[in-house]
Amino acid sequence: MKSTYDKKVAELIRSELEATRASFHALLDSFTEADWHRPSFNPGWTNGEILAHMLFGFIILNALLPLARAWGRLPESSSKPLVWLLNVATGPFNWFNALGARMQGKVFTHKRIGDLFDRAYALLLKKISSIKDEEWERGMYYPTKWDSNFNEYMTIEKLFHYPVIHYKFHLDQISR
Repeated sequence: MKSTYDKKVAELIRSELEATRASFHALLDSFTEADWHRPSFNPGWTNGEILAHMLFGFIILNALLPLARAWGRLPESSSKPLVWLLNVATGPFNWFNALGARMQGKVFTHKRIGDLFDRAYALLLKKISSIKDEEWERGMYYPTKWDSNFNEYMTIEKLFHYPVIHYKFHLDQISR
């Protein structure tokens, strides 16, 4: 049986994710095809590329959670060597991150991106239900040079807040 704390955490996260899903769909529904291809306020990126990148924050969490759950069973400092290596590789990561967003902006079309968002969202809701009481405060270190929205050490609870923070961070980069 989940503790009251864990139930409140899970409900707060579900609420944040749902509000972000509603915001994403409202923004997407307001877009014309021309809006999708319009340059964003992030130099060199289109609105579609920014939206695809915002979606990727939800997709990547589905990949990060199993890692965090596994590392969370180990001593806290055990992920530090991996993070050091990832921070060293920030340059290549930034290049692939930008390339990925540009390609996603072409593959995740204006018509398909809402469905893709909903699939990533539904997977996150299932994962919330699978988190055991003792896991919420477990976590690992993260490469803060990769994303300023990462904390140096993130618990599973903090990790679930990441896609919402990432989404809001990029929201002002959408142009009209």
